[in-house]
Amino acid sequence: MINTRDSALDLMRGIAIIMMIAFHFIYDLNSFGFSDIPLFTHWAGIAWRCLIVFLFLSAVGISLVIAHSKGIKFKKFLKRLLYLGIAALFVSAGTYVMFPDGWVYFGILHLIWFSTIIAISFVNLPKTSLLIAALILIGAIFDQPNLSFISYLLEPYLPFGSVDYYPLFPWLSFVFIGIYLGHNPYYQKIFIFRLNWLEVIGKHALIIYLTHQLVLFSVVSLAYNLLN
Repeated sequence: MINTRDSALDLMRGIAIIMMIAFHFIYDLNSFGFSDIPLFTHWAGIAWRCLIVFLFLSAVGISLVIAHSKGIKFKKFLKRLLYLGIAALFVSAGTYVMFPDGWVYFGILHLIWFSTIIAISFVNLPKTSLLIAALILIGAIFDQPNLSFISYLLEPYLPFGSVDYYPLFPWLSFVFIGIYLGHNPYYQKIFIFRLNWLEVIGKHALIIYLTHQLVLFSVVSLAYNLLN
């Protein structure tokens, strides 16, 4: 793999970030009664959410290939895990303060952290990764593998619901698809246009992810308080 920055990957992340910001803005508007858009019940909202998650998680798999296909760089890998772990804890702590009855105990960053540990061993096995992804997606039809017993064991310590919950299965499949795409970069034929500002957003996806909802929620909350 080429060691230079993958512009198509940055663009893909940037598009995912913009889509996510728009999704969460509508979510906040719904929460404060400004709108009533069915994000989680209409097929279009569900498909939109799945596409956002697919772009993010497949980017994780692609990044693993770019960074480690010529040999796992353990120092870099562990450093990345540390940053992701701290970010995930930050999200959990922040949402616990803001939404004590629905705080995030296994959101997208928690999922990426665990998926990274699982997927790193398959970084040079693109066909096997694609097969694993297919098996996970097929298993999801039959609700397998089902890890709900873990939630049952931890039930006394978890909220009744969560404002952001992404279980390991079936979402892990998208990371394995990303590993396949890392070796077979079809995405580079899709994201062929260039928008520097969007690529910059993609390069700083993590910090934007951590801060965007604070800004959106504050703005919508302020508007609600001013109008009521």
